[in-house]
Amino acid sequence: MKTNHLAPLTILNQPISVGKTILHFDFAKLHTRTSIEVPIIIERSKKPGPTLLLLAGIHGDEVNGVEIVRQIIAKKYNKPEAGTIICIPVMNVFGFLNLERQFPDGRDLNRVFPGSSKG
Repeated sequence: MKTNHLAPLTILNQPISVGKTILHFDFAKLHTRTSIEVPIIIERSKKPGPTLLLLAGIHGDEVNGVEIVRQIIAKKYNKPEAGTIICIPVMNVFGFLNLERQFPDGRDLNRVFPGSSKG
């Protein structure tokens, strides 16, 4: 028998309900103790369905994707008829601010996917 209810979804220890949710991922702190937050914009339909992640700004010197995700959000194309759309416009904030591919320690975020089985 097919069920028509949404599976629970939790991101950053926050339950995600139907509609729009904006989370602020406290990514790092500058030497001035100023927090750097990455916005996570989540739109969830009442109807169950797939989850789509739109992630940009992995390389700070590749800015086209950042603007594309920003435009998708601004034009409200990220509102699904079914399922969930998660938008993260800039992942590598340090690289984006400095227009550099890597993090300040020289790591390339693209080289750490998919990570390890132990997190």
